[in-house]
Amino acid sequence: MTQNTTKTHDSFNIKICLPLTIFIFFWCCITPAFAAPERDLNPAMRDIAGEIIAELPKDSGEDKIALIPLNATEPDLKMVTRVLTSLLASQLTEAIGEALIGSERLDWRQYPTDGSLLTPEQVKQYGKSLGSRWLITGHITKLDLVVNLNLFLWDVKTGYLRYVANRQLSPIAALAGLYATAPDASLQPYFLKWQSLPDMDYFALAIEVADPDGDGFNEVLVADEKGVKILKWSGVDLWKHPDLSEARYGTDETPVLARPRRIMLAADRNENDRDEIYIGIPPNRTQRIEWGADPEVTTFAEDSVCLAQSGERLIFGETDANQLTYRGQSTSCWVWRMGKIHLKHPCPLPVNFHSIATHVMAIDRSTSEVAVVDLEGHLQIYHVDNNTTQLSWQTPPIFGEGVTIGDLNGDSTPEIVGTVKNLPSTLEFSDQFIILEQKGDLYVEGWRSPLLDGRIVDMKIADADNDDLPELVVCLRNQKGSQIQFYAITK
Repeated sequence: MTQNTTKTHDSFNIKICLPLTIFIFFWCCITPAFAAPERDLNPAMRDIAGEIIAELPKDSGEDKIALIPLNATEPDLKMVTRVLTSLLASQLTEAIGEALIGSERLDWRQYPTDGSLLTPEQVKQYGKSLGSRWLITGHITKLDLVVNLNLFLWDVKTGYLRYVANRQLSPIAALAGLYATAPDASLQPYFLKWQSLPDMDYFALAIEVADPDGDGFNEVLVADEKGVKILKWSGVDLWKHPDLSEARYGTDETPVLARPRRIMLAADRNENDRDEIYIGIPPNRTQRIEWGADPEVTTFAEDSVCLAQSGERLIFGETDANQLTYRGQSTSCWVWRMGKIHLKHPCPLPVNFHSIATHVMAIDRSTSEVAVVDLEGHLQIYHVDNNTTQLSWQTPPIFGEGVTIGDLNGDSTPEIVGTVKNLPSTLEFSDQFIILEQKGDLYVEGWRSPLLDGRIVDMKIADADNDDLPELVVCLRNQKGSQIQFYAITK
């Protein structure tokens, strides 16, 4: 008798809850037309977080609540979803503390991306993956001059929707500056694809894109003076890696002038399907970091700094007396084959330089192309063949201290990206970069970025968001902290 009653009760729940869920969802999509948009983000997110929490059962106690990053179907709202997710997480943390758990351990490929209702199976799957009793998802859409936000509270135990909260946020106010630049071929050949919020607690000195955990997906690594942290792309944002801890490296013996400088490279040179990280520490040290159960830090070179790499070649150098630039005559090349150093030979350059990047020529693996920015701001291209170097091309003295090389536009030829020097003194905390594209034997300016809000610390060309397309990853530092930006070619 009890079993029959239970089955009847469950059947009643399914028949009633599912239509009610669908009705609530569409009702929330319609009601924004009758609500006044809110222009201040923080009070709006505090209010909607409080509304969600108020709908939890009074006896929920220490039940865990998981927040999955908000999503949007419009490409130019990706920036808004990231900011609103961060603000909502802050408000929920302030209200419920440790009861809120992040979604770092949920594979980003499983996230709901179209804003539709979840099935009970999906709700239970996410809840099990995250160890949560309740689940919060959300979707953002544009409605004329406002941004519409729907939040969904899900019961992991039953798999059903418990509550929907809705707010309208005016993009004319705080949201207007959060939109990423929309890719438009008629306007610009490259565009800002994504950027992080400034991090006041981190003083970034170098950046790299690699796969230190060997899962086949790239992570973004950021180094400060003493440590390297790993950030995992979630599909909408970079999150702290849930399994790989921050690695501490270096010593207090680093000279004061050299402390603001680091070079970070990555490669799987020990052939275990996990990238190692090589940290160049001026004036004359290189350390290697490998992640297993815990990060292992070892000394790779005690008398030189790793400066650049391409394929099996590593470029090393030494700082000059001021510890801020590098001596061209001390540059050397290490060739790495079969898991060990195969050859070391001098690679002297006739100029001292701020930075260096290298690219192995596709037609002849024994020949490398090296780009350096000398102390006067010339970008110089050298062909390196065994122990000889030959200047093949140079620019007027318009470049700053940073340079990187890679195939950014997917045409199988390398692009060179360099920072711009001699900006007006009124732009002390701004920076800019130029993308040079190869045209025959020459490089021509393909695009010059707008003025950036901060100084460029480091740049790399790699697939940072795992979409099989390369990005220019830029690390900035400004008065608000450190910030990461992705730039990509306009399709």
